[in-house]
Amino acid sequence: MAQRAACSGATRSALAQGQFDFLALAQRAAGPVQHAV
Repeated sequence: MAQRAACSGATRSALAQGQFDFLALAQRAAGPVQHAV
């Protein structure tokens, strides 16, 4: 039971990390576009 909870917790944190990286990349890509407009 605890092992399953730890596994799901690791998966959730990995997903959150990936989401954060994606948001950072999107903001970095949108930066120059916003400055151009």
